[in-house]
Amino acid sequence: MQIEAPRTHIPDGQDVWVFGYGSLVWKVDFTYERRVVGYVQGFHRRFWQGSHDHRGTSTSPGRVVTLVASNEYRQKFGNVSEGDRCWGVAYLIHRDTARDVFGHLDHREKNGYSSEVVDVFGSDGSTLCSAAVYIATTENPAFLGPASTSDIAHTLVHSVGPSGRNIDYFINLCHAVGIISANHADEHLVELEAAVRGLAGVDGVVIHDFEESARMDLQGLVDAGVLGLPSPPVPGQ
Repeated sequence: MQIEAPRTHIPDGQDVWVFGYGSLVWKVDFTYERRVVGYVQGFHRRFWQGSHDHRGTSTSPGRVVTLVASNEYRQKFGNVSEGDRCWGVAYLIHRDTARDVFGHLDHREKNGYSSEVVDVFGSDGSTLCSAAVYIATTENPAFLGPASTSDIAHTLVHSVGPSGRNIDYFINLCHAVGIISANHADEHLVELEAAVRGLAGVDGVVIHDFEESARMDLQGLVDAGVLGLPSPPVPGQ
């Protein structure tokens, strides 16, 4: 399956923020000016998006995360027990490199994602910035939707694609989110991680540790106390 890449609108002559809640938290392959830990309100992170190009194949897709808005979640999938804050990392992209960076990100997120602008908040509830975020909507062709914890865990443990094993993506995300939001557990990830580790143990699938350099990098970001910086420039204004 090949889906057209999104085309993020880049305001002329302005720095632009992008918010990462999946692999962008721990796999940063683009240049940025600075970054902050924060959350978006009114969304739930879910392993409901199919990955036909990175962590799976066209015939055997893996699963990666997307965001589902709370109101849509209730309408289509029923009530959800946990809160509707999704923690991640926002990156400030300099105006001179914005088109190149977002051209790269648009290609990276091409399998069903589109970009929109959301507000990002700090731990004290203050607005940190408005940022572009890549969301695979429930209407996109690669959307797999909800499934049982055991079924999702089986996909995560056994799927492999051009970018590597699905389980590595999953475990890295669990580690990264655990660091940047240690006091705000993501129940979806916690439940899945228990199932994934149990299944991997039974099936003899090796779970790799989070790279120490990545762990120290994210921990340093949190320790620097950058969760409540004054509001930076807003894209489009």
